[in-house]
Amino acid sequence: MTPSAKRLHHLDAARALLLLLGLPFHVATKAIFESDPAATEFQQSLLIGGWASITHVFRMFAFFMLAGYFAGMIRQRKGTGAWIAERTRRLGLPFLASLLTLGALQYQLQDSLLGKPSPTFLGLPLALDHLWFLVVLLGFCLTYAAVPVRWLQPGERMQRAMLLSGPGGLIVLGLLGLWGLVRYATEQVPPIPNAPSETLLWQQFVFHAASFALGIMAWHGHIGERLFALQSRWIGVGIVLLLVPYIPLDPLIRPALGREIYPDLAGTLTLRALELPLAYLMSLALFRVLAWSIRGPNRVVTFFVDGALAIYLFHLVWAMVLLPHVRSLPLPAEAQWLLGASTVLLLAVASYLAVRSTNLTSTLFCGTPGRNAKAPGKSAVMTA
Repeated sequence: MTPSAKRLHHLDAARALLLLLGLPFHVATKAIFESDPAATEFQQSLLIGGWASITHVFRMFAFFMLAGYFAGMIRQRKGTGAWIAERTRRLGLPFLASLLTLGALQYQLQDSLLGKPSPTFLGLPLALDHLWFLVVLLGFCLTYAAVPVRWLQPGERMQRAMLLSGPGGLIVLGLLGLWGLVRYATEQVPPIPNAPSETLLWQQFVFHAASFALGIMAWHGHIGERLFALQSRWIGVGIVLLLVPYIPLDPLIRPALGREIYPDLAGTLTLRALELPLAYLMSLALFRVLAWSIRGPNRVVTFFVDGALAIYLFHLVWAMVLLPHVRSLPLPAEAQWLLGASTVLLLAVASYLAVRSTNLTSTLFCGTPGRNAKAPGKSAVMTA
């Protein structure tokens, strides 16, 4: 795909969807892993565990892959200096604003409402929680800016491999499997003393570097239009072949299958080796479905693209407020989860509408000025 090629509208929807998929995921994980008492009924539900397991495989992989692709696009269009200045504003300001307000509130709510103290960040009573992705994404951008573009031009063989054409496709999947084992190695490094949030940051940086790099190479190899709408019979076959051993090993669903939450060492290594190849294939499948279903601008898609960041930033506060009330309802765990997730979405959307009403709050929490100051039809995703 060249800089003058047509805009891929389905990638707008993909970016928004990938962030919004985090809402029901975090409602579940907050209830299961970060509440006292833990929501064992959530953990033992096949519906909740299956959703968490399947979406968690590819959600952030696909997000960072798109982020890398758009990073290459905007760096080439605007130049490295202007692009980095914009990234610092669009990522740094929302991170700082959210950390100092939402992070402080989440730190208090974690203890008072969920009964399980939150770790600090930088030694301060601030919860990093879901805000880590902004720091990691900014770190990727700064790293990418330091690399000469001429080093990032994938050859024809690499392009074909990324498109799963020929035996090179298996090599790409194999390399992703090896990178998953690198993740396991980072998890064995002793954590930073009394700093679990800071330890999480560098681990996530290493782990998600592979997907961001694939996105960058897709741009510089001019294969975005093909890659993000890839038609290959091997995608579905590969997903099934990898899911069969992956699912019984994933701690997110093992309790629902009647197993101990964590597999043994051999199972853990297998899980890490399968994770990234499966994430790549599932990401390509999602992009293909969206390419088939979304062919042009759509008002609903545009709304959620513009609001996805703010909705995502605000949703966890609402999840923490609602969880004690939702869990007290005389409903099955699945109904509690669905009710909680849908209510969190509505309240997070309301929060987005509130903050975008002024230029200051919109800039701080959305990364852009209010809608009256933004050029019509220009989606925030293009600078993601």
